[in-house]
This record gives sequence, C-alpha cells and structure tokens, in this order.
Amino acid sequence: MAELANIMDGVTYDELVGGTAISAMTANVTIAKLSTATSYKRGTLLGIVTASGKYAIVDSEATTGEKVANVVLAQDVTVGTTDDAVVTVYTRGIFNREKLIVKAGADNATKHEEELRKVGIYLTSVK
Repeated sequence: MAELANIMDGVTYDELVGGTAISAMTANVTIAKLSTATSYKRGTLLGIVTASGKYAIVDSEATTGEKVANVVLAQDVTVGTTDDAVVTVYTRGIFNREKLIVKAGADNATKHEEELRKVGIYLTSVK
C-alpha cells in the first residue's frame, strides 16, 4: 500500500486541460529537426509547415502553414539538430487558454481560438 501512496503523491494538475465535456484525442506527429536544439513545453501550439507536412511552433508572422494553429503539444520535448522528433499532440479537447504557449513575441493563444475551434480544440479559462 505504501507504494501506491508514493505514486499518488507524484500526480499533479498543470491546468492545461480545461474540461472533459469533449474528450481529448491524441495523435503522433513529426516536428522537423532544427538548426539549434530547442525545447518545447507541454501546451505549445503547433501548425503544419506547408512545404514539408511536418509541424513547427505556431508563428502568427509566418508565411507558411505554421501560421495556423491546429494541435497542442501533449508532452515536453527537445527537438535536436540531427533528427526529426515524433511527438504526441492533442487533436481535440478543451484547453486552458492561459496555459497554451506560442512563439516568443507572438500574440497570445486567444488569437488562434477561431482556427483551433475549426479542428475541435476549444479554449476556456480555468480559475
């Protein structure tokens, strides 16, 4: 029984998931290798790079597909310089807008709310 208590002590709620009225769904996608190793946190918004079909952090100022957010990163990951990274993402569900991450200097996640809604990702605020 002590082992079970130790496992339960490690469970935390990071407030990314904003509700369960819509079941969260996941898929695996590929993030292209980068020129500099970069760490992405759970909750990062990703979009599809048109030319490669691979994913990148959403960038409101991009001229290609990653301008449009369509998935939420489900786990922390470091993308290296030699290999692409296969990662798990949320493709549907309800998420806390205050916990979503976009490219530094870009607008907040609320700017992407309408495009996310089109793919079944809904934003809320968890208080």
